[in-house]
Amino acid sequence: MPLGVCLISTVRPEPDPLKDLLQRCGFLVWTPSSPDADDGHIYDEAVCLVIDLPGEAGARTLKLLRDYGVKTPAVLVVDCGYRPMPDELGSPWTLNITPSPVDPRELLRWIETMCITRKLLERIEAGGRVARLSA
Repeated sequence: MPLGVCLISTVRPEPDPLKDLLQRCGFLVWTPSSPDADDGHIYDEAVCLVIDLPGEAGARTLKLLRDYGVKTPAVLVVDCGYRPMPDELGSPWTLNITPSPVDPRELLRWIETMCITRKLLERIEAGGRVARLSA
């Protein structure tokens, strides 16, 4: 199953450059307006959240998701010059805060790190299951 990224961004003229970039890299891209967004799986199953909203909206959205128990690591794209305080973010699960417009290579490095981490954790978990079955 391809890995997914949850993209929360302002309404942009189509095509959305971040969404296109992620899809070209082979990711499923879920947005809050996706048909399957209502069941909430887009947040928990995503390898990471990418939140690209103007002003303080990104930090407030991330804090709200943390308050709802979403622990998925996040990359927060903020307006140049804005630096949210740690208590605005709601948890330590923020991978990076990067200014807009986002450097695609930097964004992809963070997502790649999360993909590697996810695959490693899946292998460790699968190894534990194999060890339990053989015991």
